[in-house]
Amino acid sequence: MRKLIVGAFAAAAFVAAGSVPAQAAFQPYEPIPVDPGIGDGSGPHSTFDISVTAGDGRTDSITLSCPQEWSEHPNAAAVCGQLKEARGQIGAIAPADGMCTKEYAPVRVLVTGHWHGEGQFFMKQYSNHCEAVFATGGSLLDF
Repeated sequence: MRKLIVGAFAAAAFVAAGSVPAQAAFQPYEPIPVDPGIGDGSGPHSTFDISVTAGDGRTDSITLSCPQEWSEHPNAAAVCGQLKEARGQIGAIAPADGMCTKEYAPVRVLVTGHWHGEGQFFMKQYSNHCEAVFATGGSLLDF
């Protein structure tokens, strides 16, 4: 008799648990949005991760966000202006005037991100850091 009563209670508990929506049973908290700034205009419209890797493997990197108020890049205002003219294409930024030594210390530049929601990718190797800075407009890699 005791087994029958325990079994009846277990069956009742199982049926009661099954009547609760599955979401409530597995999700006790409100979901947190991935990026609260999406859609309300309070975040950057474009973001790029920029890295410069030297021949010895040392990498310097920084994040650029446009508009510049959202960026950690020290020349964000200038770079965002250049990107606006180039429609977000790093390779389309006009080179800056300047002179570099002929030192051969190759660097690889990698820029990934998005411009107004459109994915962007740029990768190129230069003979030295100075050449890379001028070739990409003078501001992008000057950090």
